[in-house]
Amino acid sequence: MTTPTDLENQPRGFLDRVIRTAWVLVFLGAAAELVIFRSMSGVLSLTAAGTVAIINFRWLEVVVQRVVQPGRPSFTVSSILRIIGRFALLGVVLAALVWVPQIDPVAVALGFTALVVALIIEGARGGRVGGG
Repeated sequence: MTTPTDLENQPRGFLDRVIRTAWVLVFLGAAAELVIFRSMSGVLSLTAAGTVAIINFRWLEVVVQRVVQPGRPSFTVSSILRIIGRFALLGVVLAALVWVPQIDPVAVALGFTALVVALIIEGARGGRVGGG
């Protein structure tokens, strides 16, 4: 039987690899944007969107661990503030996309997609290597 202390002592390897892979993809995409299109606004847009996606992923991870844990869930004020913070951060990025003409919408979409691609890569790797 799995106890809460067993879950706390498990390595966070899969999630750490996902975040690391997402950062690598964001920086590779930013470098490709700079080399191919020579667009500093595209580089900043892609990097900012990738950073927001990674921050949202980390905050979601913390909220899920607090709420969906074995035993009694710990849905506290900080969990609510993290949820509101996630939506506020995403709202600021989307508002900036609308109001700031220099932001490259394609680069923003690619930045958000970097985390999804990292999840797919690590999921496929976990299936081959023997789990995450």
